[in-house]
Amino acid sequence: MARYLLAATPVPGHVTPMLAVAADLRRRGHEVALLTGAAFHRAATRIGVTPLPLPSAAQPAPMSSRRGPLPGMVHRWQIGRSELRAAFLAPLASQYRALSAAIDHGRYDAVLVDVMFTGAIPLLLSGRTRPPLLACGVVPLMLSSVDTTPFGVGWPPRRGRDHTMMNRFVHEVLFRAEQARLDSILGELGVGRAPVFFLDWPVLADRLLQFGSPAFEYPRRDLPPSVVFTGPLPPPDTGKALPEGWDVFASGRTVVHVTQGTWDNEDFGRLIRPTLSALGGRDDLVVVATTGGSSAPLGPVPPNTLVLDYVSYARLLPQVDVMITNGGYGGVQQALGHGIPVIIAGDTADKPETAARTAYFGVGIDLGTARPSAARIAAALDRVLETDDFRAAARRMADEMAEHTPFRTISDLLASLTRPPRPRTSERTTRKERLR
Repeated sequence: MARYLLAATPVPGHVTPMLAVAADLRRRGHEVALLTGAAFHRAATRIGVTPLPLPSAAQPAPMSSRRGPLPGMVHRWQIGRSELRAAFLAPLASQYRALSAAIDHGRYDAVLVDVMFTGAIPLLLSGRTRPPLLACGVVPLMLSSVDTTPFGVGWPPRRGRDHTMMNRFVHEVLFRAEQARLDSILGELGVGRAPVFFLDWPVLADRLLQFGSPAFEYPRRDLPPSVVFTGPLPPPDTGKALPEGWDVFASGRTVVHVTQGTWDNEDFGRLIRPTLSALGGRDDLVVVATTGGSSAPLGPVPPNTLVLDYVSYARLLPQVDVMITNGGYGGVQQALGHGIPVIIAGDTADKPETAARTAYFGVGIDLGTARPSAARIAAALDRVLETDDFRAAARRMADEMAEHTPFRTISDLLASLTRPPRPRTSERTTRKERLR
């Protein structure tokens, strides 16, 4: 039995996959602790995981996708800078202190942190004795590469093009102030400057466990050997009874699922309401809208629509034909794992990157905005339904994803990193020698 510490940024899309890993490690008989926000402690306790408190200063502020005064890529760059400061830089020092204290107190065999938990950076640079540390990719692979555009811009790469200069411009010009702020924080913590660009910090970890499939990632000739694709983590099945209204799936109509995720979803005018306006009058469709725990008013609900708060994707997705989403990495991969084409409308955090990959691999449509009109949503859905190209590509993706065994991959890797090294032959004591 081993002891593992997991640290998760207290955002549902980051905590949920880390909880899934924690639950599997517990099933294998290991002791597990989870360092995260208090809102998730009850969920950790339910699966036998010890919750550890994360101070409020170590938690990122919610992001907003409200459109700024400048359109397009300038707006996206503005959002990116704001997100880096609020979600990555501001919590870093407090996260580091909480993570260090937990390690000192617990004597863990390995530590796993999501890639947004930047408090791991000074720990990796400090030179202090520590257990193996693994970064967990709960967003699309964000490492820089000669074969990809800078992470966050949401541009698919051009095959055969060297993107080095584009990456250098983003790193050294557009985000120079943020990189300097990172170095300043690290200096205040008594460690040296960051040897890599801010978003490339997972290359400093002993391994980067990418919770996704290489089939949904751009080809890279310079992929670091420390990157391990686990495949998408399967959605948990809570075993709860199906909600009232579930019999709509027996109608034989096409089922469309629309969601704005579980974070920064207080404005249904971005995606859910336009979708209901676009599809609410159609007799050939059943629309399933999930509100993700939001308290925002939804407004009138069309007769062909089933509105749910939360629902197990293990139960829902086998019934779905098309997903319309703001582009959460985990949810999109769950849909693709069922061969479901996706339509994405999102422009914050990692969502443009998920959308770009969706279009690049032909498994869905990137609407290029977080606030699509009802007409654009209807046109995109008709395009997906009228051709089999998107569904065929999604099915191929599902076949590749099905070849992965994510929890076994994680367990085996942890065992290899924490297993005591075997002594050299000359140092071994044979059984005959021990009996002398």
